[in-house]
Order: sequence, then structure tokens, then C-alpha cells
Amino acid sequence: MKNKKYSTPNHLANSLDNSSQNAQYDKHAKEILANKQVLSRILSATVAEYKDVPLDVISSLIGDDLEIGKHYLEPLAKVRELNTESTIPGEGRVTYDIKFSAKLPNKDDTISLIINIEAQRKFNTPYDIVTRAVFYTCRMISEQLETEFSIGKNHSYDDIKKVYSIWICMNTPEDIANSITEFKMTKNSIYGTFNREVRYDLQSVIIVCLGKNPLQTDNDLLGALETIFTEDFDSATKKKRLKENFNFELDNEIDGRLMDMCNLSQGIREEGIDIGENKMLFKLVYINAINKDIAYTQTNLSKEDFDKAYSEWLKENKQD
Repeated sequence: MKNKKYSTPNHLANSLDNSSQNAQYDKHAKEILANKQVLSRILSATVAEYKDVPLDVISSLIGDDLEIGKHYLEPLAKVRELNTESTIPGEGRVTYDIKFSAKLPNKDDTISLIINIEAQRKFNTPYDIVTRAVFYTCRMISEQLETEFSIGKNHSYDDIKKVYSIWICMNTPEDIANSITEFKMTKNSIYGTFNREVRYDLQSVIIVCLGKNPLQTDNDLLGALETIFTEDFDSATKKKRLKENFNFELDNEIDGRLMDMCNLSQGIREEGIDIGENKMLFKLVYINAINKDIAYTQTNLSKEDFDKAYSEWLKENKQD
């Protein structure tokens, strides 16, 4: 139940609202990243077209069609409708965390970029994250057929809009932590000379790898994001750093939201500890060496929490 004190929070405060632990953490991460104070800083630090553009200008260039998952962030008038789910028969479903269109500074009102931002809690996955991100950009280009460009007489592939897929990766290995890397198409002359102007820079993947300690980086984007998502700072410290080090506009209401976020992170951490401490019991139950009634007497968890943690352990270890 929400605290009535925060019943009408501002946009950033609302994004830091707490509800449940593991089931809600990803949702909160997406809402935080989609907040324009955060989003404009991400674009400033990663998208070449916005280099040296003031943050307030970048914020004004973000389209009203910004979506988080399936739902619109706000009931705003859309420049045009973008799919948040991309489905092709036999190919499966792709769900974009955040997707929106954007304009370029000092240009007309024509949409020039389509941007996707993903919040990735686990970097070590069965697949290569960069490869998955490339797939996202390919899909974002192909989806423009019959919306941004058409094939046929008097139509042109030149109307294709450039796409970005920006991945904010948490819990990254030490060898790549505190890094921002771009992967894109470049020209390579194999033989002879091709000196005509052509458009090929149409897709870009940005991988932002957060470190574990916000104090160990001098990069403003990494420092701000690590401050927001770290489990090591309390809400007062986060607020102080965001305001003094990164010029965030935070009002009194954000105190409660940052506190909720800290409590959520602590709850997730404690749940992880509980799972770790009970792994032996899970194994004994799984091989039928003991039954759950005995396990309940040997754990620090309630029966409900034990069953939930046991189910998570089964999933993680791919047990039936």
C-alpha cells in the first residue's frame, strides 16, 4: 500500500516507487531509465547526434511516443505509434524495455532516430548480449517498412531512420565494468576507391557496463547510474550525490522514493542470501532425503518463503 505522503509524486519520484522485491525490480529499473532526467543523460553520453547538446534540449527532442514495455509512460499524444512487441510467425517475440522516437537538434520536426533502451541485470547469459542487441537493431529497421519507407515506385530506402539499441548492464564482470562501448557499421575499402556519399550508418549498439562502486569512475553517466542502482548507499547519500555531483533536480518527495528503492535492493539481497544459505536443504528435498516438513524446521524462512525460494532454486538449476 502506497504511503499517502507520496500519492502525487513527480515523474522521477514516481519511477522510484517500491512495490515488491524481485518481481518488481526490473520494472523499477525501466521506469528510472525512462525518466527524462536520466534518459537525456544517457543520450548525451552515448548518442553521437546529441554530443555537446544541452540536457534540456535533448529532453525536448524525445518523442511523446515513449513506451515502457507494453504500456505508455503517460497518456500523451503520440507522434506516431511504435510497436513495443515485435512478432514474426515462427520467429518468436521480442519485447522492448523502452522504445521511442527522437528528433535531431536544429532540424525540422521530422523524426530522425528510433531508440531502444534495455535494462540488463545479468550480463552473463547463455547468449552474447551484443549479438542480441544487433538483432534488436535489425528488427527496428525492418519494422519501418510501410511506416517510414516503402518499396516501389517513387519511394526510397533513404527514408529509413537510424536506430540505436542502448543496453544498461548491471552486475558486469570486472574486466568490462565501468565502460561504454559502441558497435556499428563502418566503411572498409578492400580494393579501389569508393568516394561517393552514401548512408550506411543506420544502426548502432551501445553497451553501458556499470561498475559496483560509483566512487571509482570519473564518467558522469556511469557515476549517476551506479549511484541510483548501487546497494551500498542509503537514500540520503544517493540524493546528495545525484544533486551535488550530477545536477539532478530532486525535491523532498524523492527522499521517500530513494528510501523505497534502497529497501527494495536490501530485500532482494537478503532473499539471495536466504537462497544461498538453504541450498543444501533444497538439494536434500529434491533427492527425497528429507521431506519439506523436516526442511521447514531447519530453515530461517517461513513455509511460504521456503517454497518460493525452493521453486526459484529449481528454475535456476533447471530441475523438474
